Order: sequence, then structure tokens, then C-alpha cells
Amino acid sequence: MTINLTYNGSVMAWEGLGYVLTFDRLVDTSQESELCFRPLTPKLETKLYLIWKKYQVFTPAAGLFLEELKAHYTAAESE
Repeated sequence: MTINLTYNGSVMAWEGLGYVLTFDRLVDTSQESELCFRPLTPKLETKLYLIWKKYQVFTPAAGLFLEELKAHYTAAESE
């Protein structure tokens, strides 16, 4: 089975219907949760891209979020 929404997959896993293969920290795996995260071995990595329209009009919150992401990743690339 494949899922598009990780949360929905986590609910199915919590109900005992299988496992969810996802990125870390997308599902509640805190001490209060019955779910846990097990990393794959050997470690698998993938690139993640954020894409938006060239002249997209964002809400103030979305615009601030995008600017914070740009600042964070620009600083990370220069290190």
C-alpha cells in the first residue's frame, strides 16, 4: 500500500495495519507515542526541493517562512 499523507499512514501503523517508511520527525514518536522511528541501515539520503511559482504572491506568514528558509540554507551552504 502507498500513502500520500504520512499522518494517515501513522494512524494505520498505530492501528497495527503495517509500517510506514518516511522521513524522520514527520510522525509523533515522542515518549508518549506508541510509535517509534527506526533508521534504515545503511543510511539512505535524498535531496529535498522547495519549488514555487516565479511571481507567487504569498501570505505574510508564508513569505516570512520562505525568507527564513532562504536565510537558513544560504548560511548552511556558506559553512
